[in-house]
Amino acid sequence: MIQFPVINISNPNFSKEEDLTSFLLMDGFIYNNTEVYFQEYLKDNLFCDCDGKIFKITGKRHSKSIFRKVFFFLPNIYKIELIFEATNEYLTLDDLRDFMIERVKSLGYGKFEVKWILELRKAKSYEELILGKQN
Repeated sequence: MIQFPVINISNPNFSKEEDLTSFLLMDGFIYNNTEVYFQEYLKDNLFCDCDGKIFKITGKRHSKSIFRKVFFFLPNIYKIELIFEATNEYLTLDDLRDFMIERVKSLGYGKFEVKWILELRKAKSYEELILGKQN
């Protein structure tokens, strides 16, 4: 069973131009139902969950709820449920930490990136690596 939040480990670089929701998912739903977004950013990408397990997005399904269909135009009404498949692979905490640090380094070495790297080095759990330390 997947444990959210999850982080995309298929794309080796963060990019200021890319949609950040393609890197971090807080749950198994997306609010953008365009096919281009799904194909480019999500389909067949690998995500590491809060237990270090790796999952692949293999598909999507539209909501069958009549309320979701009727109120589709409202904010925060999900459009698509993502289908995750377990790969039976894992990342250790240190491997995910190293991966995240390399991604942040790809952005440059400004004050923000240096602080982010320091926070990643202090993280004690997968969730802290993915979301940062929550107060």
